[in-house]
Amino acid sequence: MEQILLIDDDAVINFVHTKIIASVYPDATVVILENGKKAVEYIQQNQQNSYLVFLDINMPIMDGWQFLEAMQDFPNKDNLRIHMLTSSVDLRDQSRAADNNMVLSYLSKPLTKDVLRSIP
Repeated sequence: MEQILLIDDDAVINFVHTKIIASVYPDATVVILENGKKAVEYIQQNQQNSYLVFLDINMPIMDGWQFLEAMQDFPNKDNLRIHMLTSSVDLRDQSRAADNNMVLSYLSKPLTKDVLRSIP
């Protein structure tokens, strides 16, 4: 199974999401990365893996948009299934995500079991 990356700086929401993921996929490997920069570095160091990515927008150091920009030229970007998972209700963010070919969906926090199960 691919690794699940939670790219979010909110420790409480990461804890909640980890518990939800474990309840649906008990054998899943979940990796928490607090910002886009750490995520880029992790993915570059582990290029052989496939990832289901839940990406927040607003984070320090490197936000979700900067992460997506950094991944555009990543040679194995087909190994990334990226879902924006955010508290942003800004229509501009939703539109920007829809226009980005790397983003598969735009989800509102918190992640739920039903939403997680609906992701192919």
